[in-house]
Amino acid sequence: MAVSIGTTPPRWARVQRVAGYGAALAMLPYFVVKTVWTLDGLRGGGLHDGAWSRLDWSLINGLTVGMAGAAILLGLALGQGWGMRIPGWTVLGPAWIGGGFLVPMILVIPALLAVAPEGEAAPVTPAVPSWELIMLSLSFAGFGLAVAIAFPLYVRHRWPDAFTGRAPTAGATRAVQGTVATVAAAVAVGIGLPQMYWSLGGTAGLNQATLDNRDGQWHLLTGNSGLWALIAAWSVWTVTRRTAAGSPIPLLLSWIASGFLFAWGSWKAVFAFAVVPDFPPPEPLWALAGINHFGALAGLAILLLALMSTARASETAQKVTARGDVSGHHRLSLEGRRPTRSPDL
Repeated sequence: MAVSIGTTPPRWARVQRVAGYGAALAMLPYFVVKTVWTLDGLRGGGLHDGAWSRLDWSLINGLTVGMAGAAILLGLALGQGWGMRIPGWTVLGPAWIGGGFLVPMILVIPALLAVAPEGEAAPVTPAVPSWELIMLSLSFAGFGLAVAIAFPLYVRHRWPDAFTGRAPTAGATRAVQGTVATVAAAVAVGIGLPQMYWSLGGTAGLNQATLDNRDGQWHLLTGNSGLWALIAAWSVWTVTRRTAAGSPIPLLLSWIASGFLFAWGSWKAVFAFAVVPDFPPPEPLWALAGINHFGALAGLAILLLALMSTARASETAQKVTARGDVSGHHRLSLEGRRPTRSPDL
């Protein structure tokens, strides 16, 4: 995608800068806590019971330290001028993954803390006190909220044509894109509706032997996953057909929802293979595997479709602008006046 930096009003530029810095600061406590946990694990500390008996405490936490560091750099890139000069993919990639992980969880995280079982209010273990878990949750929510503000402003500034909302033009790949969008939307609906049904208390399709493992947090997480899958389906259908021309909302939602499907689907799929849960989930394992794997694939497909649709809209906008410039030059020539050249910025 070509860089076409636009002009952002000073007020919105300040909002973008503050939100970018806020994202970096919000992730800093997570980075510090995870660094301490990693160093403690290298000295033999950390958790070693349950699922952690099959996982390396220091290795997993070291991985999250790297992810937190990338998130801090993302926040700084969104808030500082050098973020406009680095290659676009270095911002778009982390923003897609990080935003997919955390932006859809902004409202869910406080609710999860509110409905946490009574025993989780006390320290989980001497190695992991509950106040640290609360700090990590607030760090997640703060980062997600800040990125949800800073990233759209960053895109609007760097790629202003992305939000033109122009109707798509016919092309050699138009029919293929429509087919892929239909399949991706169908997959998203197929994994979203069952989860919404289960979150509202339905039991058909669940493992009857493990229904007692459902709690308030399970219902919230399952409902949130189903909701964002349905949002992904609606947004990709709208973006590829531009049925809401002129509005940036479908594009932004397709970005967030596709990141949610891919990030969480991939993360859960990896750990499903690596760890046997201490408490079997209410969902059958085949259902979880389908939700995670097909969700990740659908998320990736929706991302590619959104990028292609955005590139096409940007190209159309540039052609319209070019035609306008040529028309204006021709009109001035007929009137006997020389066109004036705008000063370089």
